[in-house]
Order: sequence, then C-alpha cells, then structure tokens
Amino acid sequence: MVGFEYPTQPHIRRHGPGGYKDYESFRDWLRDEFTFRCVYCLHREQWYGRGVTFHIDHSTPVMDDPQGECEYSNLAYACATCNEAKKAILNVPNPCLVAFHDCLRIMADGHVEALNANGKKLEQALGLNRPSNLRYRSRWMRSLEALRTKEPDLYREFMGFPEGLPDLRKKHVPSNTKPEGVENCYFALRERHELPDPDPHVILRKGEKNLSGRAFFP
Repeated sequence: MVGFEYPTQPHIRRHGPGGYKDYESFRDWLRDEFTFRCVYCLHREQWYGRGVTFHIDHSTPVMDDPQGECEYSNLAYACATCNEAKKAILNVPNPCLVAFHDCLRIMADGHVEALNANGKKLEQALGLNRPSNLRYRSRWMRSLEALRTKEPDLYREFMGFPEGLPDLRKKHVPSNTKPEGVENCYFALRERHELPDPDPHVILRKGEKNLSGRAFFP
C-alpha cells in the first residue's frame, strides 16, 4: 500500500554516535537514521507537521536495562502513539534484528495482518488494529492514493523529506563509531542534489531502486 511498505530487511544502522548524557541528544541522529518516520506504524513527520509528536523509543525498556538508556543501538524513532502503547512491554521485535516485512502486512482496508509470532507481538503490543488506529491509517492510505493520482505535487510534499533536515556533520558528539555516516545524512544528500524523489508514478518498496539507481524514499 502506498506509503505503508515495511522494510524487507532488518535495519542496518548508518550512524554510531555515543557519549551523550541524555537520550534526547540523539534525536536528530535517530530522525535521520530512521528516515523521519515511525519504525512501527510507518507514519511520517511530514504528516504531523511537528517532530515533537515523535518520541525516542528504547527497544529494551530502561527499567529492564538501565545501561541502555543512552546506548544508540537501543534507541529507535517512534510516533507518540506507538511509543506510549509499547511503553515497558518486553520482547517487542527490534527493527534492527527483524525484517518487519516478514512480520506484518497492511491490507487495502488498513487492517494489519500478522504473518508470524513476531508480527502478532507487534500488532498486539502496539495496538495496530485498534479501531482508532485503523480508521486513521485507512484515512491516510486513501488520501495518499488520491493525491498520487490527482495531485502529484502535493503527494510529493507528503511523501518527501521535512524542510528542517539536520546537518549531522555539524553535530558535536563525544564519540562516533561510524563517522563516515554523516557524509550521507539526508541534509548532505540534499546539498548534493541526491535526495530520492517520491515519484507518484512509481510505487516501490523501501530498498528497491528507481531508474536513477538510488533507493526510493520509504
């Protein structure tokens, strides 16, 4: 479904910042890392208008792993709805270990189908099929499809990148195990005119290539 395609592979981290004293300092890194959208329900910053409606999620809750509170490998980017639903639930599949495409399928009516035990855990823990979430998802799916076919320029706005992309090259980070990642942050890609274009005439899953050979923006 347009705008709601789960990754076909586990996420491989592009950045490796460390040494911050509070996890909020990782926000811009995580926004760029997870392409400015919720790793669980796939909703995008562009659809909310304000990044503050997104939270920093701990894959393993802090109460169970206090050492992981500021460990980048334990952090993900999630919308407020998914993060509040997940809270302290243990063993929710980690998007860096599991390909969510193998776990969940979003149907034409917005219903989320669990494909295996991991998918069932995600669906239940996050309340993905809760009536309010189902209505909201269905409305977005229908709206995006209408924009894709009738208003392609507006479609690009909703499916594109936020205006305020963080320039990770200028971030003062105590340590970074993947310093090369900043040269390919989305700010740098935009500066080099290499940002993928959400072509309304081509529907691809994340990771598939468009005609230019670049990965399509998910």
